[in-house]
Amino acid sequence: MLTYPLNENQQKAYHALTDCIDSGDRDRTICLVGDFQSGKTNLVKHLLKEKFDNSTDYYVNLNLYLLDELDKQRASIAYAGAKAKIHLLIQIAVEELLNRHFQTHDLLVLDAIEMIYSYELNLITITDRFVNDRKRCIICVPESRKYSYYFNFNWELAETIRIS
Repeated sequence: MLTYPLNENQQKAYHALTDCIDSGDRDRTICLVGDFQSGKTNLVKHLLKEKFDNSTDYYVNLNLYLLDELDKQRASIAYAGAKAKIHLLIQIAVEELLNRHFQTHDLLVLDAIEMIYSYELNLITITDRFVNDRKRCIICVPESRKYSYYFNFNWELAETIRIS
């Protein structure tokens, strides 16, 4: 997993993130929130590389994963064609990913989540059902104040760390 040195803002977020992961007092989803190109991906890849020998096992590019899963369902999507059907298929795919992953691992990073934006999928509500018994899910959440691009999640269910 290729990483680059962390800048000052990433280092602050890195320390907050490791503190959250290492503290055993609360099992919650952790959202790493920052503008596009703020370094969220580099930060989580750096973290995974530091903590695990097989760091790629803990990282999922959600956009690519969902495109692959939806491609498997293309016949039913072609007939249904409805946004609600795709929303349901995406939710099921995410739940199956989390269920399968947390059977053998304690940590999962979901990155590149832009695809779920137009489907208004509340990713934190879904991950909240899977983060228990010291299991953690980190979601890299992009936002843009300039373009009013924000995810509408149940933020009270998550620990939020911002990259300034």
